[in-house]
Amino acid sequence: MLKTLAVLFFEMFKIALFVLGGGFAIITVADDVFSRKLKWTAEGELLGHLPVFQMVPGLIAGNTAIYVGNKVAGALGAAVGLTAVALPSLVIFLFVSAGYGALPLENAWLNAAFVGLRAALTGIVAATMVRSWTKCVKNVYDYVVLALAIYAIGVCRMNPAFVLVAALLAGIARRFLVDAFAVRRNTR
Repeated sequence: MLKTLAVLFFEMFKIALFVLGGGFAIITVADDVFSRKLKWTAEGELLGHLPVFQMVPGLIAGNTAIYVGNKVAGALGAAVGLTAVALPSLVIFLFVSAGYGALPLENAWLNAAFVGLRAALTGIVAATMVRSWTKCVKNVYDYVVLALAIYAIGVCRMNPAFVLVAALLAGIARRFLVDAFAVRRNTR
């Protein structure tokens, strides 16, 4: 158990320290590490849980760490995973905030760095979408939900949280209807 917790801490800490781009980037790397390298999760499991990680309060990276930690070592594992994923950001933030005031707000080099980071983050989000596409979008219903979500967020400018809740409720309603028709068919 202690070895598992140590490996969990080290891997989560390493992912949070070296992966730039936020939750989408972290979940992609974590899915690879915990499914392929450690075999603690099924391949694509974390990507499949991404909507849940986005809906519950907290950061995607933190929710991912809690999920993996709880799966491999219970509540203590969840606490260890969350601590490991939060610690690098805390330390880096403390160092950056100590020196940030010394930089002029209109620093051309800093602005150029952020332009590059935004472009890279867009690529990371696109790569995550491509990797999760075959695992998450499997049938006509999934394509309809995907198209409606893109339309609602992209064209109608709806808050993504409302779209996620609507998709969640639609999924529950669909499951209820499928079960109701199955029971009805079996009773004939």
